[in-house]
Amino acid sequence: MRAELFQNKTGVHLPSPQYMHRGHLYLKVTKDYMQTAVDAFAILLKGNINDVLRLPAAYVLKSARTIAMMRIAKEKLVATWTVVKGNRHPIEITPRILEQYRPLFKYLNGNEIAKLNLTDERILTYIGTHADLDRHQVGIVASRYIKLNPRWMEPRYLNLMNNILCGVPMNFMRKQAENTYLQLTHEMFYHIKACDPLQRRFYYAMMTRTQALGKPYSWSARDVSRLGLLLTEIDGPDLAMVKPEAMSGITAQVMLEIPPQTLKHVTEMQLRFIGQKPLNILAKKLSDYQDELRIYNKGYCLMTLIFQNVWVYFPC
Repeated sequence: MRAELFQNKTGVHLPSPQYMHRGHLYLKVTKDYMQTAVDAFAILLKGNINDVLRLPAAYVLKSARTIAMMRIAKEKLVATWTVVKGNRHPIEITPRILEQYRPLFKYLNGNEIAKLNLTDERILTYIGTHADLDRHQVGIVASRYIKLNPRWMEPRYLNLMNNILCGVPMNFMRKQAENTYLQLTHEMFYHIKACDPLQRRFYYAMMTRTQALGKPYSWSARDVSRLGLLLTEIDGPDLAMVKPEAMSGITAQVMLEIPPQTLKHVTEMQLRFIGQKPLNILAKKLSDYQDELRIYNKGYCLMTLIFQNVWVYFPC
């Protein structure tokens, strides 16, 4: 389809359904970028898997972010990887292509991700810093990487794995020397989004051993910052023990994840050292928490008498 010109203004339109035959749709990329985008949208929306597989790989990579925002069948989103991969084996995919494909990467299954060239440090870091992978995906990748690299337990390789650590069995990590945790990078625990609470508590326990960072009252701002998302597992009384000046190490990203039940233990002196953005988040979370408590503590429930259609208040 071509864009129409009316009063010197270009207009675009979706192809008419009567001219769209599922299974026989092709995208023609022209210099009319807007109409090309609309045509691609129509194919993704109305076409079937075979139509998606015929999309140009270069166009899919350029439009990956837009495609990821579309509410279409997951099978079609997964099919875009087949388009991008083409006739190549996954191990031949370059980091540059993966970076372009980042918005859609989360739809790949773990087995397909594990087929990438994990010996390339750039690809390993790409997977480990991807924010949208779940524990199952990183678990398969971790299993594959452990087989590929017998030296994976060295700090150098752990620092490349990042979120992939969430897929490593905790029994393996218990064998690590305690000083290993001090050699992990500053950003490591900001990427462990696939870890469940049990894993976070485990890593928190490892990082707060005497041979590592020690107890909360001995932390510096650098130590607090280094803990990253592990701070979500700190107890309220322990948080109150942190030195006020060390609270400047809490970032907005971490503050969003800390439960309000823990944040209510923050002292007035500590508040003075928290950054403005984390402080705003803290205030909002505590305000919402107080509102919830106020509603819960009213002690009355609202009940509808179905047959009489009367609203009655009664003590909970």
